[in-house]
Amino acid sequence: MSEHPDVVGIPNRPFPLKRIMMSLLSIAAVFIVAALALPKSADAKDAIGLDAAQQKQVRALETYLNAISTMRARFLQITSLGSFAQGEFLMQRPGLMRINYDAPNPVTLVSDGLWVMYKDKELDQRSYTLLSTVPASMFIGEKVDFFGDELLISDYIDEAAAIRITLQRNDDPSEGSLTLVFAAKPLALRQWSVLDAQGISTTVSLVGPEFGVKFKKDLFKVENQPIKKKN
Repeated sequence: MSEHPDVVGIPNRPFPLKRIMMSLLSIAAVFIVAALALPKSADAKDAIGLDAAQQKQVRALETYLNAISTMRARFLQITSLGSFAQGEFLMQRPGLMRINYDAPNPVTLVSDGLWVMYKDKELDQRSYTLLSTVPASMFIGEKVDFFGDELLISDYIDEAAAIRITLQRNDDPSEGSLTLVFAAKPLALRQWSVLDAQGISTTVSLVGPEFGVKFKKDLFKVENQPIKKKN
């Protein structure tokens, strides 16, 4: 029996999850949450003890994100290792996502709501995994819930010009933390930073985001969509 019963590659090889995880975390971080090893408890969803006013503001951030049904934006990505990338991010709820890196990076990522396809145009190779197996599924689904069972809030800063909220995941100690940065007035997502388990940080800035965009369905088509194997 295959060690990867839910993964089919063309050519037949495992989905390069480690290689693309930073891409998914960095570019689609509005809809993705990372994780650090923290104790699980009934109170872990709010690790810092937000007061009533702060909880209300966090709910306002949720409302803002949940109002985004479609989005198109350019992005600039910089890591603490000194690498730089840019490209285009497309999203349509529920479950649809496309990330196009600019040349010379040959990678495209596409989610059709069930599968995520990783395509290397230079090598003419494609690999697949189920959307439910990657963190992206949490934030391109129907609803964002910062107080949900899967997440915890580990830091919150409300300044005059900006609001910063740091999120972690309760049940996975391997992936890092995510900080979302919003302009305060008017409320708008501006930037996010991802810190992985190795201490590498990636900062992504949105450039000219457009909301309520109508996309053609084939933008989110997974080429040669695999059939899920049965155990």
